[in-house]
Amino acid sequence: MEQWLWVIILVGTLIVEVVTFGNLISVWFSIGAIAAYFAFLLGLGFPVQLTVFVVVSILSLLAVRPLASNYFRGNIVATNADRIIGQHTTLVKAVKSNEWGEVNVYGTVWSVAELNNRPLDIGTEVEVVAIEGAKLIVKKVD
Repeated sequence: MEQWLWVIILVGTLIVEVVTFGNLISVWFSIGAIAAYFAFLLGLGFPVQLTVFVVVSILSLLAVRPLASNYFRGNIVATNADRIIGQHTTLVKAVKSNEWGEVNVYGTVWSVAELNNRPLDIGTEVEVVAIEGAKLIVKKVD
């Protein structure tokens, strides 16, 4: 009967993980259930199986979750400024060889540099391709 308990916990926690779109909510208990099932296969008693389940679940949560969270999320922090990327706008100040130009995007004036360090005249239509610090990187719209 104990083996079915661990199988049910394993399947149940995996279903919860899938339903929560892999947010690392219950996978730790799945790992604990697998370890407890192995304890059952070794012929260890239910109290030992339960202890293995709890200890392995907690250890996997504490040890692996921070690493897994960083791996799945990466180092990208989305901001409202990201919505500017891909926008088309017009230069209000020309981009020269050693000078930044300027554009107005959503009512805010931004300093800009051309993607390939080419000069651009005032009134040129450009597309924002990146943000570097407090400056936009643009390219001429063809």
